[in-house]
Amino acid sequence: MRMNRDGLLIIGLGISGLSAALLAKRSGRDVFVTEMERNARNEARFLRLESEKIEYEVGNSERFFDRCSLAVISPGIDPESRFIRSVESRMDVVSEIEFAYSCMKAPHIIGVTGTNGKSTTVSLIHRILAGQGLDSALAGNIGRGLSDEADIPRDIHVCELSSYQLEKIRDFHPVCAVVTNLTPDHLNRYGGSFERYADAKMNIFKNMSGGDVAVLNRDDAVLMERASAIDCSIAEFSRRTTVSNGYYSDGIGIFRAENGNAERIFDVRSLGLVGGHNLENVLAALCAVDRHVASRDALLQTLAAFTGIEHRLEYVTEYRGISAYNDSKGTNVDSTRQALASFPGKSIVLILGGDDAKKNDFSPLMELISDNCRAVVLIGETSERLKTQLDALGVRNIISTDMDAAVADAFGFARRDDVVLLSPAAASFDMFDNFEHRGRVFKEAVMRLSGGGS
Repeated sequence: MRMNRDGLLIIGLGISGLSAALLAKRSGRDVFVTEMERNARNEARFLRLESEKIEYEVGNSERFFDRCSLAVISPGIDPESRFIRSVESRMDVVSEIEFAYSCMKAPHIIGVTGTNGKSTTVSLIHRILAGQGLDSALAGNIGRGLSDEADIPRDIHVCELSSYQLEKIRDFHPVCAVVTNLTPDHLNRYGGSFERYADAKMNIFKNMSGGDVAVLNRDDAVLMERASAIDCSIAEFSRRTTVSNGYYSDGIGIFRAENGNAERIFDVRSLGLVGGHNLENVLAALCAVDRHVASRDALLQTLAAFTGIEHRLEYVTEYRGISAYNDSKGTNVDSTRQALASFPGKSIVLILGGDDAKKNDFSPLMELISDNCRAVVLIGETSERLKTQLDALGVRNIISTDMDAAVADAFGFARRDDVVLLSPAAASFDMFDNFEHRGRVFKEAVMRLSGGGS
């Protein structure tokens, strides 16, 4: 008997893998899941597969190959691995966002990628659209997986997109795409090549043309060098210079520009977000929503009310006159550099370090640390490497074994009016499930020390 090969193979049972499997099941498609291992972290997802009667295997094999014509790869899986190469020899492989997109009717997607600022920018775009009376949903690398949203009619889907998610797209087509910035990150995934990483990010523009809008950071030289390859309208944002089409700021006002004519629309002081990097995020968001703004009063109200997102320079509490901030989402050097520059006139005790898989080069941080930090508390796999660099600079530092100890050590170093800042410049997977888990553990440790929580 000839086997039916119309099935869908889901590779990896992460959050997006489960979302894609459930979407395929809702769409009436035969679906099969392969996951390397079953453990406490993914047990609930396996139980969901069982409740939905979705067939799966533990340990990657060719068991389902003859029953599938398409595979969906989870973003955390290396597309260059031997198993993925084996899959590709038998069927097409696409990302979860590509599969979700293929299931959407009349999709209207605003996509946001870049190295830093993605989550803040998409969250602000979503809030602005909602404030304009539009049915907007957050999806992708934030909020719900796009597969969770694909069969729900919305006015607009606002998607945060990582380089991993953009590697395997085929027809995915946002009507507006934002690249916030491009700095080295995840280079272990790309053989140490920043060019390959940037290529993956720029893949967001692959299917855009005509009346679509690409939103670019005018202040990012790497990004602007690649702008000529984009085949659609371009809006730019800048906090350093004027632009002809888009939004810019002189540090005092925010201006909207169209065909070289600029209009000051409000003051920077009216923003709920603070910091130069957040001003860039605001300008990027304004470019993305420009054609959807019907009420400028509602827009200003949203911008004034939006103060940021969890785990991104999030104020936690004050204890003994010392302010604690959670920047657990700072998983690369450039992000932590921005965080260190956000407290002018303050001395910082920095909690730094984490997973060493990316082999981040921390040297660009050292001058900022020397100038701004009273001390550094080191955690995770990068501790010894960082300690060597800090000792050479004469920066006071200590290695802490866990987050409770790190918080206690940080407040021990700090003085009144100082800032205790968790901004690790590294991933979290050596000690935590993800950066959200790390941020929650930090906040809980701070609240326990200060007597403000259990």
